[in-house]
Amino acid sequence: MQSTQRGRRWLSVRSALLALLALLSVSLLRVALWAPRGLVGEAPRDGLSRVKGVVHVHTTLSDGGGTPEEVIAAARAAGLQFLVLTDHNNLDAKSFEGYHDGLLVIVGTEVSTGAGHVLGLGLPDPVFRFSGDAADALADVRDLGGVAFAAHPMSPREDFRWTGWELPGPWGLELLNGDSQWRAAGWGRLLATAALYGVNRRYALLGSLTSPAATLARWDDLLRQRDVPGLAGTDAHSRVVLRKDWGVRFPSYEALFGLVQTHVVLEKPLAHDAAADARSIVEALGRGRSYIGLDALAPADGFFFEAVAEGHRFGMGETLPATAGTRLRAGGALPSGARVTLRRDGRVVAEGVGGIEAPGAEAGTYRVDVRVPGWDVPWILSNPIYVFHAGTAEERRRRAEWPAEPARPAPAVILDSFEGHTVFEPGADTLSEVARPALDATGGLGGGGAAKLQFHLGVPTADHPHTFCALVDWTKRDLSGRNGLTFAIRGDGVYRIWVQVRDANPASADQGTEWWFASVRTAPQWRHVALPFARLRSINKNTDGRLDLDKVQAIVFVIDKGAEKPGSRGTLWIDDVGVY
Repeated sequence: MQSTQRGRRWLSVRSALLALLALLSVSLLRVALWAPRGLVGEAPRDGLSRVKGVVHVHTTLSDGGGTPEEVIAAARAAGLQFLVLTDHNNLDAKSFEGYHDGLLVIVGTEVSTGAGHVLGLGLPDPVFRFSGDAADALADVRDLGGVAFAAHPMSPREDFRWTGWELPGPWGLELLNGDSQWRAAGWGRLLATAALYGVNRRYALLGSLTSPAATLARWDDLLRQRDVPGLAGTDAHSRVVLRKDWGVRFPSYEALFGLVQTHVVLEKPLAHDAAADARSIVEALGRGRSYIGLDALAPADGFFFEAVAEGHRFGMGETLPATAGTRLRAGGALPSGARVTLRRDGRVVAEGVGGIEAPGAEAGTYRVDVRVPGWDVPWILSNPIYVFHAGTAEERRRRAEWPAEPARPAPAVILDSFEGHTVFEPGADTLSEVARPALDATGGLGGGGAAKLQFHLGVPTADHPHTFCALVDWTKRDLSGRNGLTFAIRGDGVYRIWVQVRDANPASADQGTEWWFASVRTAPQWRHVALPFARLRSINKNTDGRLDLDKVQAIVFVIDKGAEKPGSRGTLWIDDVGVY
């Protein structure tokens, strides 16, 4: 009897296992056979050229898993037309910039700052280093002729989030970011992605994506004030770190490049002139002449969004006057059942399957998203078309401009005029060199005296990781009641230099002093600088949280590997150091 019951239970268990195995097999077969959606409708015939690519990619020149050569090969295999490499805090991939068998490689950088990360595109490789200050980073990108975007602005990782929302300038925003998507997915989705990746990597990666609703809401808030271009940041590393010094190559660059792409809309086709084409793409990204496509779900090349007013057509990133008769149109070659949504200032004003045409006479910021049934993440995210009366459009333009330089306060006290003598002493580590003496009798303002820092910054080694060249005033001072430093500075080139005020902090490992600092860039012409003490920051792990002006131990001008590339050499002059 018991044997019969055991046999029946075994049959039941075996039947359940077989049913589960059959269900799993069917599910895996469906995943294996899944393919990107087909398209219906006509591609736009507007005479514009669309080029697709990815922005925000890391290589072994920072923390990526693949060499630049491997990344370029993956981009070509993915069918991209442009690739923007953005290694952390450097443009060391510049030698790879240009065309590679039809793929245009553009080299930018991702600058780490205290307010989040900044993508800088369209930059030459500067001699100086980026300072780590967000305002400095935006100013550096501007002065180098590039365009800036806040990277992964709403990252689940707190120290990656963008906090510089009030910073000036026309910087844009990453609307989708690969790193943020992975962090937001949760372990359940990530495990499913890893399990299905070998069966169908497109489907697996699509399943890891989550809605960017919070980022889009913040974007809409910014758009109420000024034009803000948006793009997708692939943030590709092709490397999952499992231990501090070891990781696995997953997912592949090629798979990531096929997932989400930025489609740039140009007035004319690329000319296959690398420098000119790179400028065209970067300028279009900076103007918002682009849209984001979830190309793993369906090819997004055939989308359009335009405004028609008084016989003229306007595209994404453009501004037109709010007039009667303006029509907004969006559509193109879309997946069957795709729902097109038109939003004004973030609110839905029109919807339609396969496309929309709606009035656009009311002033506002109009953008489009296209969603495919069954997927949370929009298949298309457009940049806006701006519809505003002339006065409002001008006000929005002014809000995106850099503010004028504030009036420079006059020094209340000159600490060193460098006339005949100076309290500043030159110094350097054993691998670096500075010229002595520090005083240049005729190198200052009006032919008077100045401090001269003629430097050759040494190249660090494993046994000697820190190199520096400096001018140091070791005078102990009580600067209570003062607001900042003033000084004049120039160089024989464009350099970055740290300005430090060191105060007493017994808990600090740096000989009982804490170093508060900010950076200044030189130019061949004299610059008059007013540096508020409130702008100085500390990275001391044992900081006491404040700069004690009554306990100043030293004032230092220093160049190190965080300011200049090791091996750099040059000369700069400093005059009339004072306080206000």
